Amino acid sequence: MPGQQNMLHAHQLLPIPFDRMFAYCMESRIPVRDSELRRDCTSIPISYRVVATCLPNLFLEESKTHEEALWTLLAVLIIASVALTGCGTTTTVEEPETEEEMGTLTGTVTLWHAWKESEIVSLTEVIAAFNAMYPDVTVDVLYTPFDDLRNKFETAAATGSGPTVLIGGADWGPGLYDAELVADLTGQIGDDVIAGINPAAMGAVEYAGALVGLPQTIKGVVMFRNTQILPEAPTTYEEMVAMHNEVTEGDVVGVDLEYGFFFSAAHLNGVCGGELMTADGDPTFNTPEGECWMALFNTWEEDFGVVENYNDNDVNLFKSGNVGIIIDGSWNTSALAEAIGAENLAIDPFPTVGDGALSGYVQTENIYLSANAEGDDLAASIAFIEYFLSAEAQALLADPEGAAHLPAIVGLEITDPLMAQAAAAFEGGTAFPVIPEMNAYWDPMNNALLQVVQEDADIATALQEAYDLVVAKVAEIRGE
Repeated sequence: MPGQQNMLHAHQLLPIPFDRMFAYCMESRIPVRDSELRRDCTSIPISYRVVATCLPNLFLEESKTHEEALWTLLAVLIIASVALTGCGTTTTVEEPETEEEMGTLTGTVTLWHAWKESEIVSLTEVIAAFNAMYPDVTVDVLYTPFDDLRNKFETAAATGSGPTVLIGGADWGPGLYDAELVADLTGQIGDDVIAGINPAAMGAVEYAGALVGLPQTIKGVVMFRNTQILPEAPTTYEEMVAMHNEVTEGDVVGVDLEYGFFFSAAHLNGVCGGELMTADGDPTFNTPEGECWMALFNTWEEDFGVVENYNDNDVNLFKSGNVGIIIDGSWNTSALAEAIGAENLAIDPFPTVGDGALSGYVQTENIYLSANAEGDDLAASIAFIEYFLSAEAQALLADPEGAAHLPAIVGLEITDPLMAQAAAAFEGGTAFPVIPEMNAYWDPMNNALLQVVQEDADIATALQEAYDLVVAKVAEIRGE
């Protein structure tokens, strides 16, 4: 190391080894990160906080006489001056650490949730890990059945009480925010936390220019493959058609795709570069891109001979081992794995189509900050929410023997193969709209799909009829 020959070593002043320093600080409940004690500097601490708070007590303990104590204090000052020069010739003074970084955060996190027993096991582990970081923070947890949770929260929060943190459905966010019951997290959550979250999942918490919560787990529409029928995954639509033709024989079908609106709407974004609606919920699908999307499903019927619309034909065929590829919800992974064997099941990224790719909606379950949180409880609750989105917490929640949640963050190493495949597939997903206006789209859009695919209706006409119905329903939802 440059400048090492001019360095003053700690052991030349007091023979206190690194491990003794670190253990003492931990026993004293003074949080010290391993990086704050540089082993290459022979136990010289480079964090001024460690020098100022932990080591003086340790050095004085090690001293046996009054005279030794005086020399010890002088040694500490010398060590501190060396520490602040970074053990070399360049002076580097660290920024003062925040209260949270120092581990002195206090307050109470009150968490309400509706998780199942297996999920609670993982939640308990997350809370324990959080408390290890912030031992002066109290975490109170209340389970409430899912069907009662939202009403219970709304009633309590409206009177200024209730939890500081809520785990609940993504579609709750806009309503709770409009009622001023959950807080806007914009500017309150670290940029590094936001940057690590699946971009499609972030779409479920962005509403009216606010960040109404954070996604803490994801689910959605994926492509399943039976590897015994199709050993390799198609990377392009043309490959998928070729594979289908090669293996389709007798009772075995290569590909059977679902075009019901929920399962097919994201292809508008992925394949055709269109949008279903604006951020405010107004329809934008009555365009050439929308016509491209509608035409796609006629192509499916021509290429594969069979397509499905909100029935279980494809799923039942898959479970019986008679179809190679289907599109369905990630929540059916366990049932499909049980039916054909987990070793025979794969979840693949959607294949490309021209310059785009097939896509699926990504849905979330969110973690919310109550608008009533304040003071120390507010600071503690924000720290808890940030920790919930950390790699450590997300890994605990992804435990297949526990919560088995698909992580909302990207790049996390997941041990379960199918969960890892689903998480990778969702990185190319499309955000599911959670605003109230989405309710205006279900029937008009699916009816248009049925007319085009089953009745050979004119695509432009079907889209226009759907557009007019959606506009009317959106106005009704808004009370216009």
